[in-house]
Amino acid sequence: MNIAILAVGNEVLCGQIANTNSSYIAVEVENLGAVVTHQQVVPDKVEAIAEGLATAYKYADTVLTVGGLGPTVDDLTRNGVAKFFDEELILDEPSLREIEAFYERINRTMSPNNKQQAYGFASGKMLPNPRGTAPGLFLEKDSRAVFLLPGPPDELKGMVKNEVLPYIEERLGIKMVSQSYRIYGIGESAAEVKIIGLYDKYPSLNIAPYASISYVDYVVSAPQSNQEQLDAFHADFHKILGENIVGKRGEPLAKTIVERLKGKELTIATAESCSGGMLASELVNVAGASDAFLEGLVCYSNEAKMKRLGVKEKTLETYGAVSEQTVTEMADNLRAQTGADVAVSISGIAGPTGGTAEKPVGLCYLAVSTPKGTVVEHYIFPGDREKIRIRVTSAALFLIFKQIKTL
Repeated sequence: MNIAILAVGNEVLCGQIANTNSSYIAVEVENLGAVVTHQQVVPDKVEAIAEGLATAYKYADTVLTVGGLGPTVDDLTRNGVAKFFDEELILDEPSLREIEAFYERINRTMSPNNKQQAYGFASGKMLPNPRGTAPGLFLEKDSRAVFLLPGPPDELKGMVKNEVLPYIEERLGIKMVSQSYRIYGIGESAAEVKIIGLYDKYPSLNIAPYASISYVDYVVSAPQSNQEQLDAFHADFHKILGENIVGKRGEPLAKTIVERLKGKELTIATAESCSGGMLASELVNVAGASDAFLEGLVCYSNEAKMKRLGVKEKTLETYGAVSEQTVTEMADNLRAQTGADVAVSISGIAGPTGGTAEKPVGLCYLAVSTPKGTVVEHYIFPGDREKIRIRVTSAALFLIFKQIKTL
């Protein structure tokens, strides 16, 4: 089964918004055994959307459009698709009631232009969107199918899972099974060196890595008839990279940490310098974090480290703010002050200035203090200021993950 993806939007075309939706769709579709044969981006114009469909159907029999289902004048995807298929757009009353109910739930008045989101194809169907106001649309006509999906990733992902993937799976007639893994503390190239033999050992499996700034995801899929091979791969993969596996693809490490802390009735506190509260933000972004997270401090200056965390002035003068000694005092003193079971500290040089030959930009120290002692790690991270902050936050999450396993 061949699939084409047609992203719609001037903001995507000119690079103001990264086209992550198409990447997500491609991964999910190919894990089922379908093939993405074409991708393109077109502007918010009816003619361009219709022409984009004409091109897409040269490569595929099913097209997934992304974006352009909102209430504003430039949301024209349904109009472009209607033009291509010579379809009439009609008001779908149940969808309109759902949109009205959505605004009632959030105690806001619906704007008149939101009504256009309730229009669908005369011979198609509407796809529910419990996360937003833009229903999806589906049309199957002249041996060609098209799904119209909303642009917000959270809304799109739910619709892909509930509507698109079951449709593809039914038409493939082959039940696919898969395993996924999220690994920290090792890069994609280093991980591949370790598992390279598994590609030859399991040629019937599709082994696909997906790297990000902070982690690497692996998705391994096969027809259901190869379930035994998939199980054997799972065992081998864990033997090789077990220390780096933190969960499955799509599972935030912060969520895993909060759940484990709650399961063990443990609490955590954070003290950050160069990461500027990014670690605390990751943790409190998890629902239910209040059951485990006590407090987070951003102690950026030396004065703050001394005043808020009790770091000794002599320690800072002798070793500097970015040092094993300083992060150790930060973590140990924070745990003593807050009574937290786990205390985490971060200090580093995020750049682009402030580095020296002895302490270059990207040098970061982090410490985790628990009743079993304090563990310190240091890294020299590449990248710009933002990437360094992301990387040290991720390293801190992985160190927390490793330490709470021992508690």
